[in-house]
Amino acid sequence: MQDIGQQLFQGSPQAIMVTDLDNKIVQVNNAFEKITGYGFNDVIGEDPRMLGAGQMNESHYEGLWSQLQSDGQWVGELWNRHKDGSVYPAWFNIISVSDESGKATGFIAQFFNISEIKADLQSTQQQNQYDDLTKLPNWSFFSDQLEQQIQTNISSEQQLAVMLVDLDRFKWINDNLGRKVGDNILQKVASRLCSVVPEKDRVARLSSDEFLVMLPAVSGIDDAVKVAQRVVEQLAQGIFVDHREIFISGSVGIALAPDHSTRAKDLVKKADVAMYAAKQGGRNTYRVYSDLMERSKGPQILREEDLTKALVSGEVQMSFLPIYSLYSHQVVAVHARPCWHHTELGQLPFSDFAGLMQSKEALEVYEDWLNQELSALSVVWEGFPGLRFISFRLEAQQLQNKSAIQRWVSQLTQYQLMGRMMLDVDIRTALEREGALFDLLATDAMLSVSGFAHQSPILDQLKDIHPDIIRLDSDLITHMSTDDGRQKIVDVVMNLADRLEIEVMADGVATAGQRGDLMGQGCMLMQGRYFGMPLTLEQLMDHLAVEHK
Repeated sequence: MQDIGQQLFQGSPQAIMVTDLDNKIVQVNNAFEKITGYGFNDVIGEDPRMLGAGQMNESHYEGLWSQLQSDGQWVGELWNRHKDGSVYPAWFNIISVSDESGKATGFIAQFFNISEIKADLQSTQQQNQYDDLTKLPNWSFFSDQLEQQIQTNISSEQQLAVMLVDLDRFKWINDNLGRKVGDNILQKVASRLCSVVPEKDRVARLSSDEFLVMLPAVSGIDDAVKVAQRVVEQLAQGIFVDHREIFISGSVGIALAPDHSTRAKDLVKKADVAMYAAKQGGRNTYRVYSDLMERSKGPQILREEDLTKALVSGEVQMSFLPIYSLYSHQVVAVHARPCWHHTELGQLPFSDFAGLMQSKEALEVYEDWLNQELSALSVVWEGFPGLRFISFRLEAQQLQNKSAIQRWVSQLTQYQLMGRMMLDVDIRTALEREGALFDLLATDAMLSVSGFAHQSPILDQLKDIHPDIIRLDSDLITHMSTDDGRQKIVDVVMNLADRLEIEVMADGVATAGQRGDLMGQGCMLMQGRYFGMPLTLEQLMDHLAVEHK
């Protein structure tokens, strides 16, 4: 039996080494030299750690020995260094050895090189994660990366953008010019997208002619739009295939996290909705997601052109929300908010269609309409000069250039002759357009900031901007009693406002319970359904007459 055991020992394709109780090598087999490069004379009396590649820390070895002592066996992967200096992974099976009386005499380690196995596994894994044709990440791999990045950005309070790119006319090219030409185009499109977003694994292939682009850190819509414009420009350039120049274009949909969603799958769905809107808008362009797109299905999806027509035809009207002070139990201010009375979709608040205004033409039509509406408020000031302010919303795209800012300075100066106006802006707009706001506030206009529905404000930001009022978004108010995260944001806002001596106003207060909770935390300015529905100008005048007898 000893001869058979020796034959098995020497004939094993796996390396075997035997050590004594002091963990000194006393015997090795033939395969040991083939796998490690070391002969018997090289290792006799040495500690097996001489084979190690130095990639395992001390705690790992301590765990190995602890398990050997308790279980008598350890199985796992260790990294070895070959005699020629190369490093390789090895799979070990180490057992403790005892004599006939049960006394421990040493250890036997059996191992083999698993480099090829790991390489095959990695290759298989890569095949499962990447698209064969374009070598871009597939949806399975990309979605995991996107999900992780969203959570990272939420923790660091950064925005992320996803763009869904759909090729226009690709099916026609595939059907009429052949799949070989189509595949060639897809490969070149992938290359062009990667040239716009060079970071590794930021571009993925979603389906036949759809691609995804992740922008892990943007400071707002403008950043994402600039990239989308470059994508559209790149795709509009001719592609040479078999000495033939083929022209193709792309429709791009943009969605932001956390603004539009905090889940990868939902965010891509919203980018897809925006992409469909881009196709409806004439293709070879981009659109930013808005809630209105979600509510407008199929051919009813709304475009900039629909909004501009609605502004001219009178479908968009100004509505007014009275702002109550719980100190005086009276209306002390008014918020002016556009409302679209759509014939099929019903009443759409400004937040649902503000994102449709992208082009210079649409902005000009809207701002002409807004100027007329705000100028008409002189009747409110004449009747009720004791109001603290009338506020209205400004979007980032309304403050894009010097001429727009100068126009607003001129208009605000005129409005201020009637009574004091307050600009309501998103916190990101306030930070990105701080210089523009400085010019506008020089007209003696007031400032309120909002946009804390998904994350708490930062003290330094509020210190730098120092608004007159911080607005609690209606989404926060609606969910604060059932969502600990939203309640925490409300708590942070109230704490910072108290430290900076800034008033807080709650938007969207709908119940007596919400009113009581907010008042208990020190919020004394409120608006919402609890105090009444939005009013027309005529209704507002009647309401104020009752409030201020």
